[in-house]
Amino acid sequence: MVLISYWGVAGNGFIHYDDPAYVVENRHVKDGLTWEGLAWAFTASYVSNWHPLTWLSLMLDYELFGMNAGGYHWTNVILHGFAGLVLFLALGRMTGRLWCSGLVAGLFLVHPLHVESVAWVAERKDVLSGLFWMLGMWGYARYAERRSPGRYGWVLSFFVLGLLSKPMVVTFPFALLLLDYWPLGRMTGAIGKAVVPLVYEKIPLFILSAAASLVTFWVQKDWNAVASLSVMSLADRFIHVPIVYATYLKMTFWPFSLSAFYPYHGLPSLGTLILASLLLLALTILVISWRKRSPCLTTGWFWYLGTLVPVIGLIKVGSQAMADRYTYLPLVGIFMMLSFGLADGISGLRQRKGLISVTVLSLVIIMMVLTILRVGKWRDSNTLFTDAISNTKENYLAHYMLGMVNVEQRDIHSSMKHYREAIRIRPSFVQAQNSLGHLMMVQGNGGEAAKQFEKALSIRPDFVPALKNLAHLGMQQGMTDKAIAYYRKALALENEDAEIFNNYGVALFMKGEKENAVRNIREAIRLKPDYTEARDNLRKIQQWQSGR
Repeated sequence: MVLISYWGVAGNGFIHYDDPAYVVENRHVKDGLTWEGLAWAFTASYVSNWHPLTWLSLMLDYELFGMNAGGYHWTNVILHGFAGLVLFLALGRMTGRLWCSGLVAGLFLVHPLHVESVAWVAERKDVLSGLFWMLGMWGYARYAERRSPGRYGWVLSFFVLGLLSKPMVVTFPFALLLLDYWPLGRMTGAIGKAVVPLVYEKIPLFILSAAASLVTFWVQKDWNAVASLSVMSLADRFIHVPIVYATYLKMTFWPFSLSAFYPYHGLPSLGTLILASLLLLALTILVISWRKRSPCLTTGWFWYLGTLVPVIGLIKVGSQAMADRYTYLPLVGIFMMLSFGLADGISGLRQRKGLISVTVLSLVIIMMVLTILRVGKWRDSNTLFTDAISNTKENYLAHYMLGMVNVEQRDIHSSMKHYREAIRIRPSFVQAQNSLGHLMMVQGNGGEAAKQFEKALSIRPDFVPALKNLAHLGMQQGMTDKAIAYYRKALALENEDAEIFNNYGVALFMKGEKENAVRNIREAIRLKPDYTEARDNLRKIQQWQSGR
């Protein structure tokens, strides 16, 4: 099922959205597995995340596949396939119910909402952390059968590996408590006496969760990825929560009009909010009232609610309203409700077993077909973001990405059109303002270009690309002192950009600071050994010095 559903990834390439930062333009990944890369992976808080195992897995892929995107995609598919297999083994061991466990794993493996996690190279962190989560479940099933320090150590180890892959797995101890309730049946007797020992045995896991949460918040705040309360108030965030929960549920059962990016356009209508809240409240009351008849519903429902908490929007990271990838682990709870709940509900309908089997098989086949089609949308940036514009309203990021695609295709007119549309939708979108200004600069319209760069900096004074472009513009206009000032500001904010060091070195050379120029150009070569322009600049300076 997995091979059939994801066979199309072999022809998919890298896309403009995060793949450059993760692989295409990441010198540490493109150096392969090195001691320097190992140190960087564990110490860097790059692109708003700290996930060293994810970086190491991408470095290994580079050793194996170079820049062949198909290899990276197949690694994701293999990790996803093993995660589903281990989920099947873990649930089967806990419940002893083969077919129900198989249906949960099958839906997990081929549901179209999970395509984003599998078909996007930059989401390696999802499938890698997902595999360790499932291995932790399997280890916990063994620990519940016979408690011992050794078996607990395996659970702890898999959890640590998961945290080192993606911090969203911080809810793992909470999920284990739900599994204690059902199917493991470890919560017997008075609720206080039953729960306290189970919580106590998971204290090491909760401590790790708290530590990982603090590190993640610090890293994302340091990268300006966490939206402040001035951008979206706490009250607005709470209002948005039931909408997101209800929308993910709708997408689970009606996975159409999916998008690589869902823009946030403000609060919903009062009617929508009331309907979503009533739906969640009704389902919660229902599963609690049926907890004795079908405890799988309670575990599955609170699994869904609980595992979504880190990405539900109370701590706002990024500008998206929601994302398909956020459902990778939470939907396991819904699949448990469907599979085991259906089996409990039809236990007395043996005469209709054939009809039920055909219905379930048809459901899985439909999910596979939708997944195959969705994988095709991830073929390249043009296909993906054209689809996003078709399926969403006012998608500023999709327009921006299509603008980048058009630049590569040398269609400057279309590119500027998309950039302007992105700015119209979201006036504070500094990336689009900077890119539009860069095209104006290339076309020789320096005055208008400078206005775009300065507008971006008025919104984000630490936006390095705009500082770089103002420096380049200064060099073009012969204002070397001005260019040097902008390069220095940029370097104070970003000290791993080889282009800044090279261009700063050239500006210093023109100013007469020869030794300082050589030092900066050498740093550019150190950061990017195959930087031909920097090597040529260094050679010319050395020739000039020897000729002098």
